[in-house]
Amino acid sequence: MNVKKGLLVGATAFGFALSGAGLSSVAADSSDTSIPASSVSGIHSSITNQEAAEYLNNIYDQAFTGEMPSAVHGLKINKSTKRDVHQKLGSPQKVKGQFDLYSWNMGNPGYGFSYNKDNTISEIRNFGTGVERQTNLGGITPAVLSEQIGSPDKILAVPDTNEMDFVYETGDYELHFVVGSDQTVDHVNLKEAK
Repeated sequence: MNVKKGLLVGATAFGFALSGAGLSSVAADSSDTSIPASSVSGIHSSITNQEAAEYLNNIYDQAFTGEMPSAVHGLKINKSTKRDVHQKLGSPQKVKGQFDLYSWNMGNPGYGFSYNKDNTISEIRNFGTGVERQTNLGGITPAVLSEQIGSPDKILAVPDTNEMDFVYETGDYELHFVVGSDQTVDHVNLKEAK
């Protein structure tokens, strides 16, 4: 288990939640109205939605190898080519800007791929599913990120979208969890660390 994960999961098990720069005591079933609902709901969502927590941990663990789990496992940043992607997933349903896009279907996540000049993968984007989204990216909030994989290495504002980008360094790679206005992860980007 990652050191960040261990400390935060342990704190949560004893009834603590992240609050600002420190820890504050929160009972998960507390009816105290002075406790922000967002503090408690972040804890509840990871406990009651184990599938989303497992999905998050799978993404995080695979990022250290430069890969994403599930249908795109084996496609690696700076190693696999556009041809490898097309052989594994078929022709993209859509090409938008620099991304080959594959839409979600029957509970399978959607993906996007961008490429380096030599046609190797420069970025893998995971859009999650459209159906039962709460079992994957739609069940992941900033509180769940902190609880499961620790504090981000940096948080960036995404220009013109009102989204926040929670960045985690994973060795030679970076995971970017882009959180929308509904406070759930909209999509995840995996790319080479800068």
